[in-house]
Amino acid sequence: MRWTPLILGILSVAPVAAEAALRLYESYFSRPARLFRSDAQTGWSNALNLVTTRTNAAGEEWSIRTDENGQRLIAQELNTERRILILGDSLSFGEGIDIKDRFDVKVLSFLHDARIINTGTMGYGTDQEYVAFRNWKYLLEPGDTVLIVLNQSDYFDVLRRRFFGRAKPYVEKANGSYVLRPPRIGLWERWSDWSLVARVVARSIEPTVPENLDPSQSIEIIRFMLGRIREEVPRGVKVVLAHQGTRDLLEPKLGLSSTIFCKFADVCIDLDDTLAADPAHLLPDGHWSASGHTAVARALLKALRD
Repeated sequence: MRWTPLILGILSVAPVAAEAALRLYESYFSRPARLFRSDAQTGWSNALNLVTTRTNAAGEEWSIRTDENGQRLIAQELNTERRILILGDSLSFGEGIDIKDRFDVKVLSFLHDARIINTGTMGYGTDQEYVAFRNWKYLLEPGDTVLIVLNQSDYFDVLRRRFFGRAKPYVEKANGSYVLRPPRIGLWERWSDWSLVARVVARSIEPTVPENLDPSQSIEIIRFMLGRIREEVPRGVKVVLAHQGTRDLLEPKLGLSSTIFCKFADVCIDLDDTLAADPAHLLPDGHWSASGHTAVARALLKALRD
């Protein structure tokens, strides 16, 4: 019994000491920037008013500045005739490149009457992009455009229930139809927004339901989410779908055509040939390089201009 106070004291001090040690490490040996925050709808979203720098897969430094909505800051006119709402993941966010090199900023230099609303967030799947769309669709009016950027990672992301150590929304079948479930955000995830110890623990938590990352299972889920977006887009708003991954995944592994999702869009653009034209268009981790974003901007310009 005489050791009980000592043991209790150690147990109470250990988490504080661990938190202090991690914060000290972060301050001196890494960049103290938290890119995400918990979000009850999407699982996570971009940190607000963030200013930081990162190093991409090619060893190049790139900067991030976000606004009060968590979107990367763009120099643009807000009082414009039309809006372009972009739904996507790290490619749309512009992971690995400075904002001046991102595809939508390139496009904006040719579309002086448009305002860009880019909801791209690292790690998002089509399910989370749909949730983000619901938060912004009320701003859309006839003449506006919704641009959906679909890529190879989406075929796996929509099958996950957790990612980045965080819960995410997910789709499951109930009574013969698909249902979108909200993320199951737990105590550790809420705590991890300010605690480094909790962030480490949250990343180590395994899903309560085993994940099946067979991409053949994701096709109908993506169809379901794109169909929901198509149904909820206001009348007179154009839907553009830019997709990547048919060359490396859909066609060779699943025997599917690049047009499989095109019925949900007014304009459908296959980016595979565009990005395969030059190996320099991709960073070592598969993200688009600055030249890749320029090539994508050229491929999208006509659809966004008309």
